[in-house]
Amino acid sequence: MDSIRNGHRERLRSRYLYSGENGLPDYDMLELLLTYAIQRRDVKPVARELMERFHNLCGVLDAGPDELCKVPGIGKNSALLISLIRTLCTRYLQNNLSGKSVLSNPEAVRNYVRMRLLMYENEVFLLIYLDVRHQIIKTEIFDRGTVDTIVLHPKMIAEEALIHKAADLIVAHNHPAGTMAPSASDRDFTRKLQRSLEFLEIHLLDHLIVSRSGIYSFLDHNLLEERYDYRYRK
Repeated sequence: MDSIRNGHRERLRSRYLYSGENGLPDYDMLELLLTYAIQRRDVKPVARELMERFHNLCGVLDAGPDELCKVPGIGKNSALLISLIRTLCTRYLQNNLSGKSVLSNPEAVRNYVRMRLLMYENEVFLLIYLDVRHQIIKTEIFDRGTVDTIVLHPKMIAEEALIHKAADLIVAHNHPAGTMAPSASDRDFTRKLQRSLEFLEIHLLDHLIVSRSGIYSFLDHNLLEERYDYRYRK
């Protein structure tokens, strides 16, 4: 059985090396990944169960370690490997934005925010500080809350933006247990934050809300008081 299993794994690796990233379907790619964490069992059923439970490859990568470990055959090492791949993807997206104006590709910012936030099971708030050239100074998780609530103080965020010498700011948070639509408190908070930032001559470029169903932009829905559209700012 070990010989058969090893032969299958070697053929899977050879298919990937020969055909490249587009040569294997998602479940085979996932199976190949799992061969590096699970040594002495057939991982094809495990890969298929992951795809069925989480619907697609995005769902697998977005799942937290506790969710992954509920799948038969997935232990801590396998969950850690999947989580590591996801973190590497996030770092790749962040590095790809480094030294570039966010105006050149707002979609890249949203892809990064989505990848960064969907892994959290509780609400978290992300700050993206930008300089006068609209390049990222720093990104950081500013605060964490519960599964459906986070308490934030706009003035504290404005002070952090000032400390980081930000000229512009993009903020984002996730809705792990809900839709991507903003709540009344989300709207009220955004208005207060925008006013606090304006007092310091810092522009709030967008507030993004991430959920499993998609990503919501305050800018796209004209919910920023200034109608300050950073996509077309020169």
